[in-house]
Amino acid sequence: MFDFKSLIGALLGKREQEGVHNYKSATIMMQELPESDILQAQQEIVKALKQLNANPKTSAKERFKTVPYLDEKARSLQTHLVDIYQGKTLDDGASPKQVLPTLLAFWNDMGDAYRFCVKQASQSLPRGLEKDLQVFTLRGLMYFVEQARWSYLRYMEVDSRTWRNLNRLYLYAEQEGFAATPLQPYPEAEITDVRREYMLLMMLSLAHPEKMQPAQIELVTQWLKRWVSRLDLETQIKPNRQLFAINVAGSTPPKRLRRDMVGENWRYWFTETLVLHIKETIEKLNQGEDAAQLGLPVDSGQPANIDLMQHLINLWSRDTPAPVRKSERRATQKSINVTRGLDDVISHLRGTPPDANSRDRWTIDNESATGIGVNFHSDREDALQVGEIVGMDGVGMSPVSVGIVRRITKTREGQVNVGIETVSQTPIVVELTPLLGNRSFFGIYSPENNTINQNRFLVLPQAFFADNREFRLAAQGKTYRIRLSPAIEHTANASLANFAVLEKL
Repeated sequence: MFDFKSLIGALLGKREQEGVHNYKSATIMMQELPESDILQAQQEIVKALKQLNANPKTSAKERFKTVPYLDEKARSLQTHLVDIYQGKTLDDGASPKQVLPTLLAFWNDMGDAYRFCVKQASQSLPRGLEKDLQVFTLRGLMYFVEQARWSYLRYMEVDSRTWRNLNRLYLYAEQEGFAATPLQPYPEAEITDVRREYMLLMMLSLAHPEKMQPAQIELVTQWLKRWVSRLDLETQIKPNRQLFAINVAGSTPPKRLRRDMVGENWRYWFTETLVLHIKETIEKLNQGEDAAQLGLPVDSGQPANIDLMQHLINLWSRDTPAPVRKSERRATQKSINVTRGLDDVISHLRGTPPDANSRDRWTIDNESATGIGVNFHSDREDALQVGEIVGMDGVGMSPVSVGIVRRITKTREGQVNVGIETVSQTPIVVELTPLLGNRSFFGIYSPENNTINQNRFLVLPQAFFADNREFRLAAQGKTYRIRLSPAIEHTANASLANFAVLEKL
């Protein structure tokens, strides 16, 4: 009698082992990848990672060979796709929008692949793989750190699953005694350790990236690589000294320390040493010391970036009181038209209808004397950034008010919440001409506002700004010679500055 049961079992068993399930199948898959299509090749590697991660039959020994092999082959491809997304490389076969899903999937799935290595090895570690396990723990954590950092760069919330993976990998390294052990994750990489990489992301989350421009998030990341070695995690609560805490058995980010955060799973740290170092760094930069000599990116010494360092001190110091709202918020519900970008806002103020691509309809859900909170839904990767100049119809005393985006948070369902500071309710378009030139451009003049103790100032394209630069300012039939004061603020593309009137022309 024919054994149908055995046949079905054999067929099912074979089907379960299809795709990438060990080192040999991974090498075969890599040989078949298209050499000319980097995006498709990386998509196939992501597919292979998903197959491997979903296969419980792969032995620890095979997994320990296969995962780093796929990682080694994929790293250069991932770097190329990152360059495409950031506009550093042009590729006819892939646009930034096309590569983003693959970028995000790779960081998640490669992090998961190393996490499964750790999980499987913690149950039965093959002899001689102890050092590999330490490196794999570090690599897995670094991939989840990169996944979270890219969420911050796009103003996306970091989901609880990512924080759970980060916390558990750190806790495993701590329990096994190698959290602070110097390791080299890759042959070409600098030596680091699990705790350092973990602390870097936690301090970045405590820098409120939802209120920073992407370039600032990148810069703070580079600073933290130099700074976080001055921080350490402690297991005993000392509320009079420590400032932050995290539950390493949980799935939430770090928080400011409260006295009820007690238990064996809580870790605490103080920031006095770090804050003192940042203060010393600011002092050296103000004295003219080269940022590169301090091991920092060359643009760290720019005034706006020194201000950013001071802002971090305020966020991370026990001596700085919690910020207080300038004015009380009121709940409301109404829709407004919003024009995005300084050039289009100026055109709108001059009476030219904005282009449809730079005009949106958003819903106000709260407002105050100094700003509004709005929300909208977006099915695409919205390019809105903190610091963007916006024009708001029907907000304030004139048809169009001018604001600056101060906060952005996005959910994975496409909901976008934006905080906007209203910087001028009575904006006036002015024509500015450099004294040593004849090429004029338009800016926005905001008159003095005694209600909120705000002096008059100009908003102008950042490319035209320089301290003490003189211009001819023309508006409403009058012309003046003015001199710019040091900038109040630099946004992504604009500068806000007070000015002195030197003479009427």
